[in-house]
Amino acid sequence: MTALILTGAGLNALLGLALLMLWRQAPQHLYVRYWGWSWILLSGALALGLGLLPEQDGSFGHKLLVGTAAALAMGSMALRTGGARIYRRLSWRRQVWLPIFLLLMGSLMGLAELDHRYAVLAASIYLAVGAWQCAWWLGRGGNSGERFVAMCFVTAGFAHILTPVFDPLGRSAVPHIAGLFVQTTLSLGLMFLSVARAHKEARQQAERFSQLAEHSLQGLLVVQNHKLVYGNPAAKSIYGVTDADLAVSRNLLTRLVPPDQQEAIRERNRLVMADPKARIEWEGGRMTMDGRQIYVRGLSSHIQWDGQPAELMVMIDDSSRQRAVDALLRQAMHDELTDLPNRNFAVERLRQLTRTGSAPFALISADLDRFQLVNENLGHEVGDALLRAVAKRLSLELPVEATLARLGEDQFLVLLEGVAEPQAVQSQVELLLDLLHSPFAVEGAELYVHMSVGVALFPRDGLDGANLLRAADAAMHRAKARAGTAFVFFEPSMKGDSRARLEAEQALGRAIAEQQFVLEYQPKFLSHSRKLCGFEALVRWQRPDWGRVSPADFVPAAERTGQINALGGLILDMAMRQLREWQDLHGRVLSLAVNVSPLQFEDGAFASGLLGELKARGLPATCLEIEITETAAIAHLDQVMPQLRLLRAAGVLCALDDFGTGQSSLTMLRNLPISAMKLDRSMIAPLPEAGASAVVKVTCALGQALSLDIVAEGVETEEQAAAAEQLGCTQLQGYLLGRPLSAEQAGALLADWAGRAA
Repeated sequence: MTALILTGAGLNALLGLALLMLWRQAPQHLYVRYWGWSWILLSGALALGLGLLPEQDGSFGHKLLVGTAAALAMGSMALRTGGARIYRRLSWRRQVWLPIFLLLMGSLMGLAELDHRYAVLAASIYLAVGAWQCAWWLGRGGNSGERFVAMCFVTAGFAHILTPVFDPLGRSAVPHIAGLFVQTTLSLGLMFLSVARAHKEARQQAERFSQLAEHSLQGLLVVQNHKLVYGNPAAKSIYGVTDADLAVSRNLLTRLVPPDQQEAIRERNRLVMADPKARIEWEGGRMTMDGRQIYVRGLSSHIQWDGQPAELMVMIDDSSRQRAVDALLRQAMHDELTDLPNRNFAVERLRQLTRTGSAPFALISADLDRFQLVNENLGHEVGDALLRAVAKRLSLELPVEATLARLGEDQFLVLLEGVAEPQAVQSQVELLLDLLHSPFAVEGAELYVHMSVGVALFPRDGLDGANLLRAADAAMHRAKARAGTAFVFFEPSMKGDSRARLEAEQALGRAIAEQQFVLEYQPKFLSHSRKLCGFEALVRWQRPDWGRVSPADFVPAAERTGQINALGGLILDMAMRQLREWQDLHGRVLSLAVNVSPLQFEDGAFASGLLGELKARGLPATCLEIEITETAAIAHLDQVMPQLRLLRAAGVLCALDDFGTGQSSLTMLRNLPISAMKLDRSMIAPLPEAGASAVVKVTCALGQALSLDIVAEGVETEEQAAAAEQLGCTQLQGYLLGRPLSAEQAGALLADWAGRAA
């Protein structure tokens, strides 16, 4: 009998091993592992609890054997019921079930201490109940296979119950043979259920993935041995491929991939085939079966296809987005008006050209002269049409090695790659300027265009794009300062001049706020008596940590930056304060001439404000003389004339400065409300030469006819003074008679004059 029990136990163990081997094929089916170990534990319980258990003697070895058999039996039942619940996808909470099985195991050990028969009976009942519970879970609502296994569990439960009925110690052959048959049938049924479920799940998973692939908006292609073996509908739609094309797809890849990308495709395939974990993102242009160009973005990875490695490509047709990106890139890099490359393109190209080891090249900055006049007089539509016409002519006529770009408004840029010698660059610049000799027919009008051109050379004038652009612009602005069409090569001194102008402009606002300016006073004398008759206020900028700055440097900067009104107001305020101080000291004062920028006259309240200040300070209007240059008066006549009349009517003296350097007409001189004209030093310096004397004599006669005082500026020798007096100048000013004085020195001179006058 023992041999039969051990044989049955061994067969149960083999069936358990078979279930475990089946589980290894599908590890996700945890219930198969539970059932496999349940059968193995049951075989151990049968062998120890029935086949090898000695007579009850109360020894430690006997108790240990009984405890082990009980643990194996209850462990088998726990795993069997746990497998059934997992199969049915019911919760299997160990914290609930484990105490129950430990309690049952303890009860078996306790009953075995009393009598083996009690323990065998209890174990049979426990195992039967566990089998019937499994039958309930598996059979309820199950299919035919599950119901068959449930019946096997029911039969196994009866086999467990019948064991002590035939023999209280469970050693009867009949129930063991019946139990062995039922257990074998049950094992085969469980194997069938496991295989059937695995196949069902695999089929469902395959169907799900097939549906996902068939309905996916992403294209899926499988390439094996450089041949397309699968394409989902989305991929076929992307490329215009049919099932018939896939059937003869030996050369299909070469048709879909441009020739210049086929080597990259083969290299990517090699990498994917060599590495099962490979995931390579890619994008690029592709061709459809009907020859259209598309842009595809995808991911390649390694898969197994029919047991062989293959490349899976997941992709989308990104053509519309790429077209939008290309359009945005073109918009970012091209000028919409002229369709030329723009500043962004030029900066990027310069960055590429100035890399280490790059070949020399020339950068030409070209700006249309007086283009704003076209916009102001003919309208911006004509101006835009003219820019398009200029761009078109230059694009067509410039050599192929020249890259033309528009930087903005009326400024163009020409990159001459491979041209580095100044002589060669000069010939190209001359060609550029020659292209503008012919007029442009724009909106029914013929317009002539002139350019000012600046040239910078790489690497001589800069090692990066930003410095080269600044150098070319500095040279172009120097060319603009010259009359007519001109071109200038960059020189290092231009950078210093430009930086100095920038620094002066930036510091000027602080200087005005902190009143860093001082006035010096150059005396004027009557020509016939050499007596003091007035002063001219000369402004100086006492710049901290810099020294004294000439007005020739900072006044133009103030006019460019719009700070001339603040600066002019400060100078007038300083002059009137000094006049008030002298008035208080000496009782009366001589006239003080102050230079006024024509831009100050753009303020319609300038004259009335100045008169109000004089009145508020208690100063007579005749103590102040306003000087304005001849050129400025002509250029801003509409703003200057009304306000000069207002000042002159109130008694303020007005003088035309630097006379002889502009183009005044006799009519304008007659109409200007001035009291004096100052002859520029360029007219006085040649005296007493005959030619210069004749010009001064005629000018003085003109001034006398208009009842004007005539001031000779820049008198430095006695010969010049005598000649100026003889020719008709009424006042003299210059280093011969008096250099610019400080306020204290001028006050002392004024005190001496006041004493003599008294």
